[in-house]
Amino acid sequence: DELLTQLENVSKLDYVVSLHAEQDHSGSIPHVLSRYPDAKLISSPKAKGMLMDLLRIPEKSFISVSDGETISLGDKTLEFIHTPWVHWPETMVAYLKEDKILFSCDFFGSHIATTDLYVSDEARVYEAAKRYYAEIMMPFRNVIKKNLEKIASYDIAIIAPSHGPIYPRPSFIIDAHKDWIDGPSKNLVVLPYISMHNSTKQMVDFFISSLVENGVSVEQFNLAVTDIGKLAMALVDAGTIVIGTPTVLAGPHPNVVYGAFLANALRPKAKFLSIIGSYGWGGKTVEILAGMIPNLKVEVIEPVLAKGLPSEADFKALENLAETIATKHKEQGLK
Repeated sequence: DELLTQLENVSKLDYVVSLHAEQDHSGSIPHVLSRYPDAKLISSPKAKGMLMDLLRIPEKSFISVSDGETISLGDKTLEFIHTPWVHWPETMVAYLKEDKILFSCDFFGSHIATTDLYVSDEARVYEAAKRYYAEIMMPFRNVIKKNLEKIASYDIAIIAPSHGPIYPRPSFIIDAHKDWIDGPSKNLVVLPYISMHNSTKQMVDFFISSLVENGVSVEQFNLAVTDIGKLAMALVDAGTIVIGTPTVLAGPHPNVVYGAFLANALRPKAKFLSIIGSYGWGGKTVEILAGMIPNLKVEVIEPVLAKGLPSEADFKALENLAETIATKHKEQGLK
């Protein structure tokens, strides 16, 4: 309704541009076309089929544009650049040649609600954009890297994403993405965990102290209460992931199962992984978790599992694990 109100004084539309078929971008298109039945809907060929399926837009409404195709708007020219899997298979961006503006769709988006049209606080937007990248784009980072290279040849003065404020300094967000995608992992252990009867929590606390003593940074996330988006953000930089879990019904705690599923889906660039935790009489926690993370290209370091409350031998094993992680990070040059 708000969009249609803004269009009240517009008597004629020639084109509606759809860069992405997902409904937060496209949901209003049928209403716009209902008001302007002669307008043509510009999309990628892949988006055309998806929009017909998702919104039942008739085929006659479409103009499909190929990669690099341009459309003249009189004194302005739009070039369409296909960017598949950023983050759906049909996505594209549009470049307004005369003004050097890249309408980047979900590319370079940020999870932030602000009245500022342009970025005014880069530090705040950096965190919001990193969260957006972590939650939505990280699984596709190898494809996004190729699309960063694809747009590098364009003279871009402004980036206008579909989510978050406009970037008047494009290098700020482009360089951030290059680091998130292809920069080295950090000397950081990300430790999602949960504890039921305090055994795993004792192990987590001791292990964190051992890591810090060995010069390794740690971000811990209690999966009973954590903001899962912050866990995703931490995974962007993690050199090592260590999962802490008690044994429940012969396997990992359900919250840990969710955390492992998330890490596997997001495909972070971590180098190493291990598991710590406790059990009462047996189980297959390690085997089950190992089978849940096939997408993680990591070296698995020997887990540490305590029977009941952790013993001196268990604490010694945790010390050794911390030392091993510190050594491996140094060997990889992680800082």
